[in-house]
Amino acid sequence: MSPATLAGEAVEGLPTEVGAAYLEARETAGSGAFTSCELMCRKILMHIAVDKGAQEGKTFVEYLDHLTTTGYITPPMRPWLDLIRTHGNLSTHHLEAASKERALNTLAFTTQLLRLVYEMEHRAQSHVTGP
Repeated sequence: MSPATLAGEAVEGLPTEVGAAYLEARETAGSGAFTSCELMCRKILMHIAVDKGAQEGKTFVEYLDHLTTTGYITPPMRPWLDLIRTHGNLSTHHLEAASKERALNTLAFTTQLLRLVYEMEHRAQSHVTGP
């Protein structure tokens, strides 16, 4: 059936490029392209890092380090980041396809990361009043 349903949940306040990458991850998961979903979730980490000040063209590890050193990834969130990274790496470097369960979990962790980095700030802004 076309178009496929979107997997995952909507997130408010995403910058254009981050939002486009997240939409692609949701669309691919919704259409059953689970390996592609995991690849996009991994790529979203790069988009977040660049949006939050990392210089484009850095290594993937440098992007992750930037998110950690600038405080966008807190110590309790590090396992989520590692899960997204690890699953993305499996989809990138191994021939075995990602399972539905693994990809949807990767997408769920990505969703929560996006909520903490973007959506909460976006929602708070709607409640901020002038001086």
